[in-house]
Amino acid sequence: MIEGVDYCFIYPKDDKETAHIKILTGDYKDTLFKYGKVSFKEYTDGPHLLFAYYVLECPLMKPKLLEKDSAFKQYAGDLLVELMSANIDEEIIDETRDNDSETPDLLGRVS
Repeated sequence: MIEGVDYCFIYPKDDKETAHIKILTGDYKDTLFKYGKVSFKEYTDGPHLLFAYYVLECPLMKPKLLEKDSAFKQYAGDLLVELMSANIDEEIIDETRDNDSETPDLLGRVS
């Protein structure tokens, strides 16, 4: 997904703490949402990304219904992973990695 093509950030005057995201293309075009708390939790199969999100506007259905839609949750999760990945400083990761392919990266595995 490409910022400015597939989605854009909106900075509302009444919510200075949070950037809202407007989807510009695809099945959820013109949907506006924001992320809430984001965290990682360790499970037996590795760390999982946990996040809250809130649909603010949706031309397709009532926002509360879209929040329960598993396909939209997957979309929001994929976008969140992409946004987080784009903000990782590659030099920090490279400095924590040695040449041993058995040694895990600093970030580990996200399911």
